[in-house]
Amino acid sequence: MCGIAGIIALKEKTLPPSFIISMTNTLKNRGPDDEGFLAVNFREKTSYSLAGDDTKISLPHISKLQKEATLYFGHRRLSIIDLSVAGHQPMSSRDGSLWIIYNGEIYNYCELRDELIQLGYGFKSATDTEVVLAAYEFWGKDCVNKFNGMWSFVIYDSNKSILFGSRDRFGVKPFYYYFDNTLFVFASEIKAILQIPTIKKQANDKAIFDYLVLQLDDPAEESMFKNIFELLPSHCFEFSLNDKQLKIWKYYDLSWNHKWENVNQPQMEEYVQNIGSLIKNAVQLRLQSDVPVGTCLSGGIDSSSIVSVINKFRLDGKAPSIGLVQKTFTACYENLEIDERKWAQIIIQKSNTSWHRVFPDAKSLLHDLEDMIYTQDVPFGSTSIYAQYRVMKLAKENGIKVLLDGQGGDELFAGYTAYYRIFFAEIIAQSDFHRLITEMSNLKNSPIKPISLLSSLFRMYASKIFPNCGRKTLFHQNVLRGIQPTFFKKHNERLNTLKEFLSASLNQNLAKLMFSASLKQLLRYEDRNSMRFSIEARTPFADDVNLIEYVFNVPSSYKIYNGWSKYLLRMAMAGFLPEEIRWRKDKIGFATPEHNWLYSIKNELSYYITDNLNDYIDTKTILSNWDRILDQQKSCDITWRIINLAIWKKIWNI
Repeated sequence: MCGIAGIIALKEKTLPPSFIISMTNTLKNRGPDDEGFLAVNFREKTSYSLAGDDTKISLPHISKLQKEATLYFGHRRLSIIDLSVAGHQPMSSRDGSLWIIYNGEIYNYCELRDELIQLGYGFKSATDTEVVLAAYEFWGKDCVNKFNGMWSFVIYDSNKSILFGSRDRFGVKPFYYYFDNTLFVFASEIKAILQIPTIKKQANDKAIFDYLVLQLDDPAEESMFKNIFELLPSHCFEFSLNDKQLKIWKYYDLSWNHKWENVNQPQMEEYVQNIGSLIKNAVQLRLQSDVPVGTCLSGGIDSSSIVSVINKFRLDGKAPSIGLVQKTFTACYENLEIDERKWAQIIIQKSNTSWHRVFPDAKSLLHDLEDMIYTQDVPFGSTSIYAQYRVMKLAKENGIKVLLDGQGGDELFAGYTAYYRIFFAEIIAQSDFHRLITEMSNLKNSPIKPISLLSSLFRMYASKIFPNCGRKTLFHQNVLRGIQPTFFKKHNERLNTLKEFLSASLNQNLAKLMFSASLKQLLRYEDRNSMRFSIEARTPFADDVNLIEYVFNVPSSYKIYNGWSKYLLRMAMAGFLPEEIRWRKDKIGFATPEHNWLYSIKNELSYYITDNLNDYIDTKTILSNWDRILDQQKSCDITWRIINLAIWKKIWNI
């Protein structure tokens, strides 16, 4: 796991090395173990491998470079596989015609390495980086179809005078870029791009509207910063150094089962058995490491499944990276309504792990607030991100460099309560009234009440028939909450983006969420929080292509069954999970006592609300009603977003 950065001059004959030095220094947390640079004059096809202050091999220092350079690569390394200097990046091919900077883990790299050896390739390291580079050399741009894992990389191909880059299928690893008529700049994080002095820090008002009004945390392509874009999951790019053209294409689509069928018990047993095997394989692949591996544990089904599977591997001697005792990490609270210690403790007692706990509170939130928002690059929608931030910090303090997490389990196995509405709508659309009666009678097994489900279904159908009513309601709600009416009306057409998810079947809806909205933003939070503390987060449910494709080939009629969400996962984990966990009915999520936190530090937070926000909110009205607003639980969501936006603008001086 690492940080990558690069810059290309499109008009100037040379670029100062200070640009790439500054970009790469910004990414030091992502890779404190090594540093490397490549300077290229692509017009003359000359390249120079260079060192920085933290480089572990002997090379000329980049600050001493006297040659003209029109392209720079920068890399920060977090050493996980093959800790030797053989893993230094930027890394070149055997003949020196290819150079790569890479961030990620290809979990099937051993199999690919063996395949490439059979094709005649010789390896000088035991890294997956060299496998990625060799895969490109043999299979070209189609190499990405061979990978199972998470990645973001760029290859300089001097023979073709191009840069080729790619991002993993589901967006676990980040990639951002800026492109105008003078520069092409890219990096793992936006903050690195903003180190270039000619790039203006400007707010993207459309993204801010989505964040404040639509409560969407992850813009489609253009980020919260104007003119800084994200390479979307499942996409590659090619940048031609000759004609300065950027070409982007999608290399992967997740197919899903469209059929609705009656549940067949022998077929159900086959699905469960295969899913269980795929989960075990996904977890075991993600235990490959030459440094200590730990596990996040919330007490929910997803993280508990991973801890339990790892424990079985440990007992069987198949998890050397875990050590004698598995280390687990949990965020806890004194508020018993959201604290999941009692559930986590059940797992701890069964698996005999070393349990590490952290207790985030309002005081620590206030202390870490600006650093956390800087870490995330852009505003986010909930203080649950802070709980994750503290868990990552705790793992760092206990010597962990790799942490497995259950992120993606809800999107893969249908875990959120909102999925019941989609599922029941699909049953109705299929006119499967027998199943409808069965599922309604078994809602006692779910965290949703029948009246809530019916109300949700009514609102969904009503919004299709009377779409303008929803717009008017949303307008009045947001104006009352302090959103400027002129700002709302200016971007009113963006409300149309909310319609996309209304008519989807359960499988179709889950597939969309694997690439956008829910999972994509959760993976961004996890990447920034983990890398802030130099930890590689691994998510078997979010990026194992074999597991994901198999589960999406299962009809949606099997995914919620007899009222139980995540039915396939629950059944697959029989014999691994304690029964109390396996059949949990409640759904807490990564909750925090957000309202209590914000109210207890309301005076300190009010100082962030300044006239700098007046383009978006009525700050005078907000401040005059500050105590009343913070006293109301229902206003917490928009209030937190306003505070977050204010701090973001302050940090970046926008």
